[in-house]
Amino acid sequence: MPAQAAGFDNIVVSATKGGEPQSEFPADTPVVYLSADLVDIPATSTITFSWISIDSHGVAPANYTIDKVDLHVGENTEADSQLSKPTAGWPVGTYRVDLSIDGTVADSAPFSIR
Repeated sequence: MPAQAAGFDNIVVSATKGGEPQSEFPADTPVVYLSADLVDIPATSTITFSWISIDSHGVAPANYTIDKVDLHVGENTEADSQLSKPTAGWPVGTYRVDLSIDGTVADSAPFSIR
């Protein structure tokens, strides 16, 4: 049986920390949370969560990086990140969170604001 590649599992985007997976959120959602299990990622690695606006109908450029969060893996077996609602509310559109290991995207989690 081949060894499993380093990566992420059980990726959840939700309106509450530890909540049920969601793919769509209303524009007044206070915070969008992401959590993921870390699978065979070396303790010396850095993981990055990049919050990206794919298409916000002109509010931001296409594929605009809203925020990035870097985390040192260490002994962690799970990680999470969150992004708070902008003051004027979330722009309607499509978004994703890219999950990277040492600078290389390993997975993505899409969601939309309606």
